[in-house]
Amino acid sequence: MIPIFITSIEDPRIQAYRSLDGTPEYHSQNRIFIAEGKKITKTLLESNLEVISVFALPEFYPELSSYLEYKNVSVDSLFTADKYIMNQIVGFRLHEGVMAIGRQPEPLPLSTILFPAVVLSGIVNSENVGAILRNCAAFGIESVIVDSATSSPFLRRAVRVSMGAVFGLTIYEVKNLHESLTLIHSNYNATIIAIELTKDSKPISSLNFPNNSIFIFGSEGRGIHQSILENCHAIVSIPIANVQSLNVAATSAIVLYHYRHSGN
Repeated sequence: MIPIFITSIEDPRIQAYRSLDGTPEYHSQNRIFIAEGKKITKTLLESNLEVISVFALPEFYPELSSYLEYKNVSVDSLFTADKYIMNQIVGFRLHEGVMAIGRQPEPLPLSTILFPAVVLSGIVNSENVGAILRNCAAFGIESVIVDSATSSPFLRRAVRVSMGAVFGLTIYEVKNLHESLTLIHSNYNATIIAIELTKDSKPISSLNFPNNSIFIFGSEGRGIHQSILENCHAIVSIPIANVQSLNVAATSAIVLYHYRHSGN
């Protein structure tokens, strides 16, 4: 297995790896994403997602060879370069010299949703998105609904912070969250629960959540939109002291842990 050696940062074969310090529009347009680092690259190679190419320093290929053979990645899609060229291509100094490009899965209809599920509403910080996805995987949540105001779970930083957990989740992208939640409730009698601090919030310890729960986590700045809150079956919060609020990713970990240990 001899990868193709790249000697120019302008080589069109590695276009998808170019200028990663930010969010390349090329990725969004083509519904692809990057996995960076040895562990996340291996996780991608072990997943059911399509692997388009791999770009790594020469010393990584012996370790990756069995994964590449299992995934049947074409030799024509394997690239390498020296560290100087690779850093120039991606636009920043890499901690690990191994990356891969994967293809986002085709969108699935909401009729395939499995409960419990998590909703991300208006969460724009991709690192928070990634951390929540990792928490979902840790606590056995398979279905994640993402509204149009939330950063893509397949952005570089979200994938990295999730440690590749996004590869094993089913992501549902919805344009109108209110309509989607109404549809899910009417079809599956789902229990919609907002995680928000309001005058009507109940402490999380006071509730036992049903198996068909949907947990909504909102923007740290604006919270969950009032129109969504008005149609929730419960609004819960985590009692805290000395600070006004918790980071949304930390909140998700506490809520999902409580769900898993509340008799479900």
